[in-house]
Amino acid sequence: MPLLPLLKHPILHYKNCSEYFEKIKNIWAGRDVVICEGEGTRFGMFNDFLDGAKSISRIICPARNAFDKYDEILFAFNDISPDKLVLTALGPTATVLAYDLCNAGYQAIDIGHLDVEYEWFLRKDVVGTPLEFKYVDGSSKGRKVHRLQDPEYKRQIIKRIV
Repeated sequence: MPLLPLLKHPILHYKNCSEYFEKIKNIWAGRDVVICEGEGTRFGMFNDFLDGAKSISRIICPARNAFDKYDEILFAFNDISPDKLVLTALGPTATVLAYDLCNAGYQAIDIGHLDVEYEWFLRKDVVGTPLEFKYVDGSSKGRKVHRLQDPEYKRQIIKRIV
């Protein structure tokens, strides 16, 4: 169905998005997940997006210009099992990283801004309002992220490359 008719029918559009998000959640259901993300991205925090994952670990990288640290980021996976699912949310660097990790035997997905889209979906936000605790590149307001003192989030961080 073309997008324009869906936007004229927001209830149908919301229902379809809900179904898509539920299908996406099946990708990591029951799996150990490593998220390689930019500082402040906080993929899957404050929502139920990753609830089905068996475990969650995080490698925190620079929020901008992460490719400057690419060798160090790639090297960080040397002691991570290829059995783990890798989700990359690291701007343009994520695409190259997912490619190189797949060539090395990992299942890696450049997941992009999907978590941010999920947040907006949950809030029924159609304009893309900046999120208080998540880095949203695209506007200067989205780059101002509040400090987070969440113990679960801190426990998930296994490496920091900044």
